[in-house]
Amino acid sequence: MLGIVLNLILISLAVLALAAGTSFYVQEKEAGYVRGYTHLFSIAVFLICAGYGIMGFMPYAEYAFIPRLVGLYGIDVFLLMELSFLTMELKRKPGIRGVTIGIFALYALFDLLIFGRPSTLNYVRYDFHTAYENKMTGAFLFHYSFVSVICITLLHHGIKWYKIQKNKRDRLFVVEIILANFVLLFAALPDMFNLPFAKKYPTFLYSLAFSIVYFSYWIAVRQHLTFTPTVKNVSQEIFYSVDVPVLIFDLDGAVSLCNTAAEQECAIKDVSNATIRSLFTLSDVEMLRLLAKAKKGSPGKIETKIKSSKRPCSIHYTIRMDYTGEPFCIIGTVLMKENQNIDQNIEETEK
Repeated sequence: MLGIVLNLILISLAVLALAAGTSFYVQEKEAGYVRGYTHLFSIAVFLICAGYGIMGFMPYAEYAFIPRLVGLYGIDVFLLMELSFLTMELKRKPGIRGVTIGIFALYALFDLLIFGRPSTLNYVRYDFHTAYENKMTGAFLFHYSFVSVICITLLHHGIKWYKIQKNKRDRLFVVEIILANFVLLFAALPDMFNLPFAKKYPTFLYSLAFSIVYFSYWIAVRQHLTFTPTVKNVSQEIFYSVDVPVLIFDLDGAVSLCNTAAEQECAIKDVSNATIRSLFTLSDVEMLRLLAKAKKGSPGKIETKIKSSKRPCSIHYTIRMDYTGEPFCIIGTVLMKENQNIDQNIEETEK
């Protein structure tokens, strides 16, 4: 019965990892190459946990080698992607990166061909799950020699990566990722030494270990991006500090958000009750025309007056699209008429 529970955990981790990686890829568009690696790591963990989880549920032991090969492929891909990620962080020359990754990719291919063969292991069907028994042959030793060599290489590159970091935050980020890799070592020990738990549930510990490594990496990257200068991180400070009224409306004309300058200039006391019509002297026709253009995704400009002060102004608006390509809000910048006239006079004087 425990076998069913453990394999269900692996399947759940596979789905969770893939969902986490996909959401990161969709949301963090400014994360550079980290965005792509995070998604690739999630796919590798999905292959590992789903492959070994399905192997555990396989009712026919003679076919268990197929999902097990998928899991083994996921392990090799994960280790290669981590090596590739570290060489990117170390800013290795493309030629050196290509040779290094190429050598280990060839090593990984032989690992799949040798250790991935159906005859390498004895597959056993228990009452509630399928497992395998290591024959302790040359193929087994070849696999763990590959894992050992690439892990030592990862540790070497990780230490170099740590040394080039200049601030405490970046060094902590590197340490979190390096330490996560030691989980793999401790998880592989029961399988290497054929300990009792590993005999009956040989794939669970290291599949869990890869999941822990991935989620540790995912959390570390999330925390690191929080303090990385990007538009997403600094836009809030810019929005509230800029001395120009900026209002964000929904497609019905209700104010969703505004900065301090807009609150003062338009005399907004309660944002939740503010609308375009309540703030500006727009006619029904102008209002309908603005919203119609907005729903089509078309930016524009409209001349009007602020109701509270009767000051003439123009609203320059752009439309923000969602991930499906449909408009979901209007971003309006309010420019006072006198400011625009001053700018025009300065331009004419310079000419």
